[in-house]
Amino acid sequence: MKQSILITGSTGFLGRHFTERFSALGLSVIVKSRVDGDVRDDKTWLSYPPASNLLHLAGPTFVPDSWLSPSVFIENSSISTLNALEYCRRTKSRLIFLSTYMYSQERRVAATEQSGLSPKNPYALSKYMGETLCNFYSEYFDVSTVIVRPFNIYGINQNPKFLIPTILGQALIGDEIHVQDSRPSRDYVYINDFIDAIHRVLESEVKYDVFNIGSGTSHSVEELIETLSKVIGRRLKIRSVMAKRPEEIDFTQADNSHARAVLGWQPRWSLFDGLSDIWKIMGEDLAT
Repeated sequence: MKQSILITGSTGFLGRHFTERFSALGLSVIVKSRVDGDVRDDKTWLSYPPASNLLHLAGPTFVPDSWLSPSVFIENSSISTLNALEYCRRTKSRLIFLSTYMYSQERRVAATEQSGLSPKNPYALSKYMGETLCNFYSEYFDVSTVIVRPFNIYGINQNPKFLIPTILGQALIGDEIHVQDSRPSRDYVYINDFIDAIHRVLESEVKYDVFNIGSGTSHSVEELIETLSKVIGRRLKIRSVMAKRPEEIDFTQADNSHARAVLGWQPRWSLFDGLSDIWKIMGEDLAT
């Protein structure tokens, strides 16, 4: 049966990428954005047509902003996720819920889906609450729910406030890269790999599960900049004030073996290849 998917937040970074790729794959894609109503209003969801899958992307995602407006993040996520689950309950759709990294930091090891959870910022807390709602609706209302915990997604046209777009923007105009802290290490997953993972979910018959989606490797900010130096063929100088953000997570790395086993998914883009692809596209955009 041909899969249909309703995408909220379709004009955001992820939404645009998913809409373009899934449409190209021949899926029936229904896009919804702010102009179609407020996802915190249950009446908005009554206007949405049924689809076999719902990919709920609407909502703020920049972690530093969540410290400035925690109530906005928590209210938005909780209410919109509840409305999304009610939509799925009514239409018999499967919800693909995009969560986030929220594992405890006891050791610098790859996190499995069974690792202890300990949200360290209001954004992660909002997603933790969303996962709790998903668990409840799955158990008591038989709503099919797939929880995806993406690690650090990056790709072309990402909000310039995020780390990799900030670094790329500086590299376009000079050789000095200014960052707040060059020490934190992250698992960076390229947008193409992430879209492929969600596509594998769509093709699966999973009714409930939780998946880490990450590259399986971790790179410090310093290593990230050094990799970009190799991509562009010139040495970039790192200028870091070594200022740690509130409740900064020092290390993330995904154990993605569960997604490999159940979904048949595996990351194909190394950090070097992903940065090379973005740099090439940026160069083409500047040339036009």
